[in-house]
Amino acid sequence: MRLAITKSLSPGARLGKNIYNERDHVLLCEGLTLTQKMINRLVSLNIPFVYIQDSRTDDTIPKPPVSGKLRREAINTIETTFLDMKNKMNLDGSFTIEQANVKFTQIVRNIMGELKRNKELMTLLADVYTYDDYIFTHSFNVTLYTLAIGMELNINNKNLEILGLGAILHDVGKMLVPLEILRKPGKLTEKEFEQIRKHADYGFHLIKNVHTVSLLVANCAYQHHERLDGSGYPRGIKRG
Repeated sequence: MRLAITKSLSPGARLGKNIYNERDHVLLCEGLTLTQKMINRLVSLNIPFVYIQDSRTDDTIPKPPVSGKLRREAINTIETTFLDMKNKMNLDGSFTIEQANVKFTQIVRNIMGELKRNKELMTLLADVYTYDDYIFTHSFNVTLYTLAIGMELNINNKNLEILGLGAILHDVGKMLVPLEILRKPGKLTEKEFEQIRKHADYGFHLIKNVHTVSLLVANCAYQHHERLDGSGYPRGIKRG
C-alpha cells in the first residue's frame, strides 16, 4: 500500500487501511472501493491523506506507533479534564490541572513505553483519524510527535515527562476562548484572531499556578506559537 493525498484520489481507489474517528471507531474499512462521494466526504472531514492499495508496494505494511486503546484512553482523559476545567473556570481551572497531573503524567509514560517498542518514527502516520474534537485530539497528537522527537534526541526520561506534559497542555488556554471563534469555518476577523492569540497567555497563567507542575510546562503553553524569525506570538521572540 502507499500513502496518497486525499484531494488527489480518483474513484475506484481501494483503501489500504481503516479510517477511524477520534474514538477509535472504524468509519471506512480497509479494502473499500472509494466513490467520488466518499472522497468528497473525506476532504470535508479534513483528512489530508489515506493509505490505498497498490500492487507495487504490497510489502509495505505500516504499524501504528501506539495502540488504539492508549489513544482512546488518552484523548478521553484530555477531553474530560479540559471540559471540567472549562466548567469550573470561574472557580479555579488550575486546581483541575493539579488534580489531573497524575493522569497526564501516566499518559506520557505510557506513550513513551509504546514508542520505545516501536522506534520507526515514520510509522507515526500509520493510522488515519477524523478530528471532530480538534483540541483534544490535537493535544494527543502533538504529545505523540513531541515525545517521539524528544526520544530521538536522547532526552532523558525526567525531561521527556516535562516535555510531554507541556505538549498535552500547550493548548489548554483555548478553553477560555469563545467556542464560536474556535469553530468558525471561515476566515477570522482581526478582533477574533486577537482572541485566539490570547490562548497562549491564558494557558501560561493557568499552569504556572499549579505548584506540582514544572514552570517549563507553563512556558510550553506560552511560547508554542513563537517563530525563529520573530513573527510569532505572544512576545515575538527572535532566534538569538
